[in-house]
Amino acid sequence: MVEAAITLALLMILGVIVTQAVVWSLQERTRTAAHHAAVELAANVLEAARAEPWEKLDKGWADAQQVPSDMDAVLPGAKLAVTVASDAKMPASRRVTVEVRWQFAPEPAKRVEMTTLLSRREAKNTGGTP
Repeated sequence: MVEAAITLALLMILGVIVTQAVVWSLQERTRTAAHHAAVELAANVLEAARAEPWEKLDKGWADAQQVPSDMDAVLPGAKLAVTVASDAKMPASRRVTVEVRWQFAPEPAKRVEMTTLLSRREAKNTGGTP
């Protein structure tokens, strides 16, 4: 009888350890998926900036960028901040910065930030004939 009780106790302890490992693994998988989605969202916004005509790449364009509704499940409480800044030293360039923030309930907020420098796209007329 004592041996059976010891065996049951050991099995219960082992079961608790395995359950905790599975729960931790699922939580880590969720966090990793959220981080991957945030990186993808930031990269997509930067790609949209590259595709945008130079004249339209301004604060109004940046303010119009939003988190897609289908990302709510992966990025809980996600917020997207996009800034377009010009530098006086480089008037033909603009710095686009994208920051994605999200938060799972008991944890501190997470964030991903990406920046790119975009230059005006124009071809100079050399004066020759094709």
